[in-house]
Amino acid sequence: MPERNVVSWTAMIRGYVQEGLIEEAELLFWRMPERNVISWTVMLDGLIEDGLVDEARQLFDMMPVKDVVASTKMIDGLCSEGNVAAWSSMISGYAMNSKVDVARKLFEVMPDKNEVTWTAMLTGYTRSGRINEAAELFKEMPVKPVAACNEMIMGFGLDGEVGKARLVFDQMREKDDGTWSTMIKIYERKGFELEVLALFSLMQTEGVRPSFPSVISVLSVCGSLASLDHGRQVHSQLVRSQFDIDIYVSSVLITMYIKCGDLVTAKRVFDRFSTRDIVMWNSIIAGYAQHGFGEKALEVFHDMFSSSIAPDEITFIGVLSACSYTGKVKEGLEIFESMKSKYQVDPKTEHYACMVDLLG
Repeated sequence: MPERNVVSWTAMIRGYVQEGLIEEAELLFWRMPERNVISWTVMLDGLIEDGLVDEARQLFDMMPVKDVVASTKMIDGLCSEGNVAAWSSMISGYAMNSKVDVARKLFEVMPDKNEVTWTAMLTGYTRSGRINEAAELFKEMPVKPVAACNEMIMGFGLDGEVGKARLVFDQMREKDDGTWSTMIKIYERKGFELEVLALFSLMQTEGVRPSFPSVISVLSVCGSLASLDHGRQVHSQLVRSQFDIDIYVSSVLITMYIKCGDLVTAKRVFDRFSTRDIVMWNSIIAGYAQHGFGEKALEVFHDMFSSSIAPDEITFIGVLSACSYTGKVKEGLEIFESMKSKYQVDPKTEHYACMVDLLG
């Protein structure tokens, strides 16, 4: 008997499908050593014709290549089934995979749309940078759920339309943690630092518990503005919310205090942790170096070495700067030589600049 190829396998599957023997067709389909788009489409058509739309959808998702014929059959199956969840899932899948136009075609022929469907389509536009189309769709939404509003705020914000983002924010009857943190993040990214502090204050007034992302944004702004009073207020809230036990939050907190010139409190936060990550070590070393406390920076560097934490390129910028500030030429040269030979860190432009300062 001649060896079967993909054509003969597909013909057998088609025969089973035409006889209504779907289980047998499926068994044969999965036994195929290789499949082409025709064999996938024949199996898909069989499942849809047998009313097994959910199974057809699962098969459709697995198809390596989805041609027009297969997509049309899947749409017809969804139309006959009227399964809103399946429609929404399919639209979301296309929208999140840069196939927004395909998602929109599905969206337009979908018989019944719900909030999830509208939000999925909106998100597809915003994540693709098609903000004008997102805004038009947002206007058409019969109900604007919180998730859709948050997505529109982010879309407007990243597009530089900060005023429009704030308008959506202000018009929302209900807000969740994501709403506040998204608006705060937009203000921070676009340089509206005073607005970050004002919005965070409003958040407190309305009794909203600060979320992790909003706290990080506010601390970063406090450091940029060297606003120690605001920074201390946020720190107090962190203690009450127990966010201060998080290593990442504490790293940002240390950086904030250093930028505000309060190295004593920065070191106090640093000392609270027995286990520290590289960011915390780098922050405290750089802080001491930048404020002229070169000896302390070198002392922390040696403590870091004793703690078996491997320094990175950021560490060496801080340490070499400290050597420059304190005039420790010999130690600076030794540390510079050890970067590559001992720690496998390639010197960058910043490190050579530090050496020029050291030897100048």
